[in-house]
Amino acid sequence: MKILFLAAVDFELDAARRTWGGTDAVFLVGGVGADATRKALGLAFSSGIAFDRVVNIGIAGSDAQTLPIGAVVQVVTEQHGDSSAPMLRNPEPWAALDFLPRATGRTLQVLDDRWRQDPADVETMEGAAFFEVCLERGVPFAEIRAVSNRVGERDHARWDIPLALQRLEEALKTLRNES
Repeated sequence: MKILFLAAVDFELDAARRTWGGTDAVFLVGGVGADATRKALGLAFSSGIAFDRVVNIGIAGSDAQTLPIGAVVQVVTEQHGDSSAPMLRNPEPWAALDFLPRATGRTLQVLDDRWRQDPADVETMEGAAFFEVCLERGVPFAEIRAVSNRVGERDHARWDIPLALQRLEEALKTLRNES
């Protein structure tokens, strides 16, 4: 199975490289934000490689009391939090990820108080753009996020990125064993 793993930044992609390296997987750093994600996926899809599945991985913020720091989820719906665009749904969540709880995502480019008005389980900067491109291309996809911080927490010293990345890698190992 040819899988494209996409992450915003290189350190998020390391977990996929360690667990899926040596397979037919492709690893792509897309850049931070919706525009960078659209561009990176556009280039990947125009490369001529036929991907069986595209997987967006990374860390995320959460304000859901049910998701502690370090929790890992499969995001099955995404919405642009900066606009009135409709909710995007993954029509075929990956059954191999059923060991993860399903979650809603909200993509924000600017962090302000709008996230409080219609909260989601996790907040990302790329998820909705990722969903849009994959839906437009008709490619099966999945989004896996590990919670590193509370939404609105700007002090990165209070984020637990190492724990989130460790749990993300554990989830990717389980996925590889399930696939």
